[in-house]
Amino acid sequence: MKSIQLERVTLEGDLRDRLTASASRLADSLYGPDEVFKPASYDWPGDNEGRTLLAQVLTARATGTEPLHTAAIMAKLPEALNARGYFGSILPEGMTDEQQLSGNSWYLRALAELYAWKKEPAVLSHIESVVKGLLLPATTHFAHYPTDPQERASDGQAAGTLEEKPVRNWYLSTDIGCAFIMLDGATHAYELLGWPELKETIEEMIRKFLTIDLIGISAQTHATLSALRGMLRYYGMSGEAGLLAAAERVFELYVREGMTENGANRNWFNRPWWTEPCAIVDSFIAAVELWRHTSKPHYLETAHLIYFNGIGHGQRSNGGFGCDNCAGSKEHELFAMDNIYEAYWCCTMRGGEGLARAAEYGFWLDGNRITVPFYHNGVATLALDAGEAVIRQTTAYPYEGRASFEVLSAPASCAATLRFYIPQHAVPGTAFIYVNGVRLDAAAVERDGMLEAHVELSPGMRVELQFELGLARVPAAHAPGFPDAVTMRHGALLLRSARNRQESEGPESEPAGPLTYRGEGVYADGSGDVVLSPIYIPIRLGSKETALERKAILFR
Repeated sequence: MKSIQLERVTLEGDLRDRLTASASRLADSLYGPDEVFKPASYDWPGDNEGRTLLAQVLTARATGTEPLHTAAIMAKLPEALNARGYFGSILPEGMTDEQQLSGNSWYLRALAELYAWKKEPAVLSHIESVVKGLLLPATTHFAHYPTDPQERASDGQAAGTLEEKPVRNWYLSTDIGCAFIMLDGATHAYELLGWPELKETIEEMIRKFLTIDLIGISAQTHATLSALRGMLRYYGMSGEAGLLAAAERVFELYVREGMTENGANRNWFNRPWWTEPCAIVDSFIAAVELWRHTSKPHYLETAHLIYFNGIGHGQRSNGGFGCDNCAGSKEHELFAMDNIYEAYWCCTMRGGEGLARAAEYGFWLDGNRITVPFYHNGVATLALDAGEAVIRQTTAYPYEGRASFEVLSAPASCAATLRFYIPQHAVPGTAFIYVNGVRLDAAAVERDGMLEAHVELSPGMRVELQFELGLARVPAAHAPGFPDAVTMRHGALLLRSARNRQESEGPESEPAGPLTYRGEGVYADGSGDVVLSPIYIPIRLGSKETALERKAILFR
């Protein structure tokens, strides 16, 4: 099962608006050739350049627009690389800088995505240079990577820094574990190169990573999840069952110990200081990949929670992304951190990939089987075994359980299986498929969280999906500071109290009496006053004030 190519979907609605805003932010001069390249003294070599290129390429593909700066950045690239073809200093033999590995991983990822798009041989040569010059020589160093908490710094800032003295043959970062971000870049390069020696390096990295006590060492969750995504990509190539089981364990640990109540992250395990959209995007991608490989619906449920409440709240009105508080750890409210309102040096770029992946994940294809795990307005061109089919989707999700699929064109005699995700939070017994207004009963079967039906696609056909969403009271699962608290949900949407309250007050009392649904996730009491509304709002309605506002999301 493969996701749709970005060039084959034309989005409409809020996801389109978010991608357009992200691409616009990434067209700022801050991400252009005169400013994107960092000086030799910058201690995250390749990080800014790699994240920028990666985001520009993916948002361009998702919006169908050529990126403003990418060609100029690539033209200037050779003068920014060292003699071996990667970013940063050439260290003495036997030494490794984990921030250099991390930064060059994003550079590898950017090159891999650019090559997949443009197929330029020079880009592939750049990938080969990084692997040969930086990655392969570090293979034997991973066995000695310092994992004793006594060997690591116990503090850190929003942008990690190198510790002054090396430990054994490693220069270490306050972003603990960031060396293993390179699993992401290494596996992406391996998809293209297939070199046996690179395979050996990847397997050595995975072996070491899986021995680390991530909680005990207070690993950075972004590093953990980027490594996890690399593991999942490698599993997709190797099919090793033990690797998938290990990946599931890492993700379960993250959900239990590293996730906030709104599907965001705690920046480090054990240290809930702020969230980081870099990691939120990682967790979204990892959740979808785990669903892809296991068919377990709870991974999709988690992905929906992350997208609407984590990514949605983390994006700023200017298109960039910034850090929030870790809601549920110390505060019962959710709000943007004013001092790191936009993390323009990392999260703004990573948010671009998150939104592009959301576009890509809308349709998955396997022969003539069409799987729809997410609902977004737009037109998709589907490459089926029988030929191309063009489908327009119109949806009211996440506010209502309605999605309509109009077949604009289809090959003759195209028998297809349609599979639609039915959220676990939908009202039981309310999910139905209609074809040209006729409800399918016995012909529709629900399995693995999907409602599926076999149909023959034809131009003009209209397929409609319906399920009911309602107000749910859900015990807080990620609020260690408030063990008895509950959250209020409308489907995937986390709801906030509409009351203006003082910062010192505790969790909100649960709304009393019957509530009336007013649409768009909003609930009112008997007098007509709004008492609950989503933390997720369309980006066109957002502002700095709405992001900074303290939103009570925990109730008692």
